[in-house]
Amino acid sequence: MIPRAEDISQDSKDKKDENDLIYEYENIKQITWYDQLLLNRPLKVVLIVLLVTIAAPLLIYQFWFFPSVDAPPADGYSTGSCLLQREIRLACGIGTMNELNCHPQCCYDVRNRFCFHRLPSRFSYILDREWSENVTLQPRISTTPYSLQNSIPNLRISVDEITPTHLTLNLYNPQLTTYSGSRIENKDYNYSISSPELNIVVNSLQGNIFNTLRGPMIASRNIWEIAFKITNESMYGLGEIPLKAGTVKVIYNHDQGISSIPLIFAKINESYHGLLLDSSTPTEVSILAENQIVVRGITSFGLRFHLFTGPKPEHVMRDVMNYIGTFNNFDYWMFGPHICSVYPGPIDNAFTQFNTFMNSVSRQRLPFESTCGPIPIVFKSDHCDNSENDIINRGLRLIRRFNKRFVPHLSPYIRHEVNTTIDEEEIDNSTRSCGSTISRYERYLLRDSNNLDPYIGTIGNDSVVYPDYGTITEELIKDLWIYNTDVDGIILENNWPLDESKKLHNETYLYLPYYNKNFENALNRTPQWNTSLPNDGGIYLFKHNIYGNNFINATHSIFDKTLPKWSSSQWMNGETVINRQNVDTSWTSLHRELIAMALGGISGHWYWSSPVCGDSEDFDIENHSLLCVKWYMAGTFFPILTIHSKSTPRDPIQFVGTYRTYINNALNHRLNLLSYFYTTLQEGPLLRPMFYQYPEVSELKGVNSQFNVGENLLIIPNLQPSQTHVHVWMPPGTWYEMYSGLRLNATIGDAVTMTTTDSDFLTLIRGGSIVPLQKDVKATAELTRLESSFAFTIALECTIESENTNCKASGHLFMAQNMTIEFKADAENLYITAIGDDYDIFCNTTVAIWANRIQEINIYGLDDEFNNYDNHRRILSSINLCELKDVHEIYYKYT
Repeated sequence: MIPRAEDISQDSKDKKDENDLIYEYENIKQITWYDQLLLNRPLKVVLIVLLVTIAAPLLIYQFWFFPSVDAPPADGYSTGSCLLQREIRLACGIGTMNELNCHPQCCYDVRNRFCFHRLPSRFSYILDREWSENVTLQPRISTTPYSLQNSIPNLRISVDEITPTHLTLNLYNPQLTTYSGSRIENKDYNYSISSPELNIVVNSLQGNIFNTLRGPMIASRNIWEIAFKITNESMYGLGEIPLKAGTVKVIYNHDQGISSIPLIFAKINESYHGLLLDSSTPTEVSILAENQIVVRGITSFGLRFHLFTGPKPEHVMRDVMNYIGTFNNFDYWMFGPHICSVYPGPIDNAFTQFNTFMNSVSRQRLPFESTCGPIPIVFKSDHCDNSENDIINRGLRLIRRFNKRFVPHLSPYIRHEVNTTIDEEEIDNSTRSCGSTISRYERYLLRDSNNLDPYIGTIGNDSVVYPDYGTITEELIKDLWIYNTDVDGIILENNWPLDESKKLHNETYLYLPYYNKNFENALNRTPQWNTSLPNDGGIYLFKHNIYGNNFINATHSIFDKTLPKWSSSQWMNGETVINRQNVDTSWTSLHRELIAMALGGISGHWYWSSPVCGDSEDFDIENHSLLCVKWYMAGTFFPILTIHSKSTPRDPIQFVGTYRTYINNALNHRLNLLSYFYTTLQEGPLLRPMFYQYPEVSELKGVNSQFNVGENLLIIPNLQPSQTHVHVWMPPGTWYEMYSGLRLNATIGDAVTMTTTDSDFLTLIRGGSIVPLQKDVKATAELTRLESSFAFTIALECTIESENTNCKASGHLFMAQNMTIEFKADAENLYITAIGDDYDIFCNTTVAIWANRIQEINIYGLDDEFNNYDNHRRILSSINLCELKDVHEIYYKYT
C-alpha cells in the first residue's frame, strides 16, 4: 500500500519538526514484498509476458474450445490438440452444428459453432504390426463423426507400383473388394506407411509429394474420408489455375461438372507431380488453407489415388495418357466448324428452318464442315411414328447436296408413352413391331426403388426410361437404331444421363450420412440416386460415373468402332472427344471454358469441344453480339470448334453488319491455321496453360489469362466487355505480333500492355519458329488443305555471336504417318527437306490431299533496311514441294 499523508491543522504543522518531514531510510525498509512487486516496472513486464504466453492459451483452451477428453486416451496413442488456427481446422463430420451433435472425440469452437478434428486426428486406423499388403487395419474409434455410424472394422491398403513414375494407392474394404499391388525394382519414388498409428508418406526425387499428416482416415457405410497434402507450394487442376483455398468440386458426372479427369498438378522445388483422384462414386474434393486436400466419397468400397512423379507437367500428362488411353482416329475434317441448332416450334417446321439455314450459308459461302441435321436423334419405343425418321432422312439428303458431313446428336434415354404396352407374344422377331416395344427392354432398364417398375425420368415435355448399357444385349442396341442413314460422326449428348424431373432431397439427407448442397446440385439433373440397377438390384449411384462409358461402348454395336465420337460424359476414358454442354453465355464462362480446355488438354484429353457463345437458352443476340465475336475469335484456337444451341441459334448468319464480318474472319483464320493445329496435335495438346509450357518460369505459374497454342503461338484473349487493352505476361524468348511482325521488347515476366479493338484478337508468334498457313480459304477444311497454297511466317530468333548476328528459325508440317516436311531458315535463306517417302499425298493429282506450293513468305526479325513493310518483309514466291522427289533439299534465297 502506498502511504498517505494525514490531514493536520496549521498549528500542528508549525510544531512539526523539520526533520520529521524527511523520508527516512528505515521507513523504506518497512515496505511490503507485494508493494515492491507492484512498483517494479521490469518485473511487471515479465509477469505480463508470462500471462500472455502461458496463462492465456490455457484459458482459451478451457473456455473457447471444448475438447471431449481431458485425460490421456486409454489406448495409449496420441491425444491430439485442439489449439489449431481457424484456417486449418478440418470439419469433423459436417462441421457447423450444435455442440451436442459434435462427436465426443472432436473439438468444438463455441463462437463459430464448428466441430473440427484434433491434430493428430483421433479418427484414424491403427496397425498391430509393420504394414504389408495383407495387413488389416482397425479403426481407433469405433464410431464416426457421421451420425455416429460404425467404422468399418477392417481396412487394407494396397500400393501398386505401376511404372517408375506412376504409383497407385488403394484404400479399400476387404469384405467388398480386393487389390494386389505389384512391385518394380527401379522407381523414382519411395513410400512409408507408419505403424501403429497410420500415416502415409510418398516421396519422389523432388521431395514429399503425398502426406496424410496424421489427419483423419474415416471409413464407414456410404462415407469415406481422408485428408492429405501434396505440396506446400502451388496447385493447378479441377478447372482452376491456380487451385486456391476455398475451392470445392464434386466428382459426379453432371451438366456443369468436371469434363476432364480429376487431375491435380502440384509444384514443389521447381518440379511438378500429379495426383489423379480415381473414384467413380460421388466424391467431394475440398481445398483448404495451407494446401490441405480433403476427399469425402459416398462409397462403402474405398478410395483410390494415382501419383505421377513428373518432374515436368508434360511427363505427368504422358503418364496419365498411358493410363486412360488416347484418341487416335482423328480425321482432318473434324477441325472444321460443326454447326448444330435445335429449332423451336413444331417438329414439322424443323426441316423448313433447316432448309433455310443450309441455303443461307451456301449463298454466303460460310466455311463449315458438318451439321447435326434438322432435329436431334432420340431413341423411341414407338416404332409406328415415322415422322422424325422422314425429317432426318430429308435433312441428310439436303446435307449431302451441299457436300457437308452428317454428325447427328444422340441421347442415351428412350422416349415413350407411359401407358403404351405390348405383350411379348405380339413381337415378331423377324420384322420390326408397330407399337411400343418397351417390354423388350424392360429387364435392362433402371428401376424405381419404391416399386421396382422402370424408372421414368423427364426431358422437356417427354417421359423417358434409361437402359443400363452395361448389360443390354447387342441385338437390342441395334433394334433401337431405326434409321437407315450413314453418319460421318456421332455426338453422344446428355449421357450423364440427363433427367430433368424434380428431385426431393429431404429423404436423401436422412439416408446418406454425408450429403450437402454440393452433392444436391450435382444430383439434381441426373436419375434419382437410389434408383436400382436392373440385374443385381444395386444402387445406381455407385455406377453413375461409368454410364457414359457404357453408352459409348454400346454404340459400337450400331456404328463402326473407328467412327469419330464426341461424348459429354466419360470416366477415365481418353479415347473419346470431349463435348461440353450447358455452357452459359457470359464473359465469365468464356474465361472458364478456356481454362477448362487448357487443363483438359494437358490432362490427356487433347481433343476437346466447347460451344461457341455457350449453348444455354438465356441468349440475346442484341446484347451478346460483342461477346460472341470474341468467343468466335477465341474459338479459332479450340481443338474442336462446335457451334451448338438449344433454342436461339448463334451461328454466323444470325449476326449482321460488322459483327458477322468479324465472325467470318475468325472462321477463315481458323482454316488458315489448321495445318499448324494438325501438326501440333500429333505431338501434344493444342491449348496450353503457362505453367505447363514454361514450368521453369515462376513469374508465369499463376497466369490464367493467356495461353500457348502449341509451341509457337500465344493468345491473349479479351475477357472483359468493352476491353481496349490486354496485358501480356512475357514468356521466355522473342515474340512478335502474329499478323504484323511487331516485336515486343520486354524481359521474362514483365507485363506488356497492348491495344485491342473489336476486330482484334492478340496473337503472338515465337521467335525461332516457322508456321505454315493456307490463306485462300475454301468451303471446307479438306478443300482448303488440298487447294490453298502455303504462306510461311518465319519468325527469326537472333543472337549475337562474336560480334556477328546469327538468326535462325525452324518448323515442320505433318502430312501423314510417312511424310513430314521440315523447314529451316536464317536471315537470307529457306531450306526445305522431306522425312518419309509418301509423296503421292501432295504430288499425285489423283490421290493428293495436300497442296504442294509455297507462294508467300513473311519474315519477322530482320533489320529495318531489309523490310518492305513496317515490321516485316513479304516475299511472293513459287516453291514446288514436289521437287523433293528428286532432290534431298530445296534451297530458296530471299533475294
